Amino acid sequence: MFSSIGWPEVFTIFLLGLIVIGPERMPGLIQDVRAAIYAARKAINNAKAELNGDLGEEFEEFRKPISEVAKWQRMGPRAAITKALFDGDEEFMDSFDPKKIMAKDTAGEAHRRKKEEQKAAEPQPSVPASPRTNQPAPSVQSTAPTASAPAPSSGEFNWADIM
Repeated sequence: MFSSIGWPEVFTIFLLGLIVIGPERMPGLIQDVRAAIYAARKAINNAKAELNGDLGEEFEEFRKPISEVAKWQRMGPRAAITKALFDGDEEFMDSFDPKKIMAKDTAGEAHRRKKEEQKAAEPQPSVPASPRTNQPAPSVQSTAPTASAPAPSSGEFNWADIM
């Protein structure tokens, strides 16, 4: 509370007290303040000793759960999960690192994209020419329904709508 009060502030308060109270009554006032502080400290210490002596055993019942809660509160999220779910076994939590998992996923995604680019860059085999017309043979389309996602319906018949 008074951690920001330094010697200049104490000197200023003393000087104001000397001016307002007067030099004759200042020593008596200082002794009264010291006695009040001493009496308050002694009363607090006596109350603590009495509570610890009379109710010490009952307070122990409350201290144990409170200290357990304080221990859990001091833990970080990782330590709390490890203790609660894995009985303090850090091995699983070491293997589960979201940064590493995301790095692996992005590396796998980059590898997949690179393969697709290489596949797209490869020359496509040409369609052989029809022996009669010297033009490329028409591709044969299957009329069987495919298992692709249904296209938006335009009111026409579509095999995808049936499947």
